[in-house]
Amino acid sequence: MKRADLVSGLVLTAFGVVMLAVVIPAQIEPAPDGYVSPRLVPNLAMIAITALSLLLVLKNLPKSEDTPQVRAPVFSGREWVALIKIAGVFAVSLGLFWLGSPLAAGATLIVGALFLLGERRPLLLIGMPAGLLLAVWALFYKLLGTVIV
Repeated sequence: MKRADLVSGLVLTAFGVVMLAVVIPAQIEPAPDGYVSPRLVPNLAMIAITALSLLLVLKNLPKSEDTPQVRAPVFSGREWVALIKIAGVFAVSLGLFWLGSPLAAGATLIVGALFLLGERRPLLLIGMPAGLLLAVWALFYKLLGTVIV
């Protein structure tokens, strides 16, 4: 588990650094003088993710007195299968979103993730996406008066 945490921390640290150095500056325009930069919240989120990832790496660095053991794979086969399944749910949801159906994309993402996590109760599989998407609709369209797409 320590090796998996170490690898996960390194990957998340690299992700945070790339987001801070490349993606956020390239994708978000700077604000005019006197305005709060729209980059502020994404930068703060990425700084927090990167800092926590570094803590995860530092916590799981091997100690010098640790004796080397037989190297087992960092991630098991079942974990790789779960990753591929979740990536498939995200790919389907992204495809639906690009085809112009954010509602279907959101429902697919929620139901697919719940189903892969082992949820089989129909009421929960229907109620959770309906409730979450209704709450998002009410927040953006009714309370804030803006559209999402």
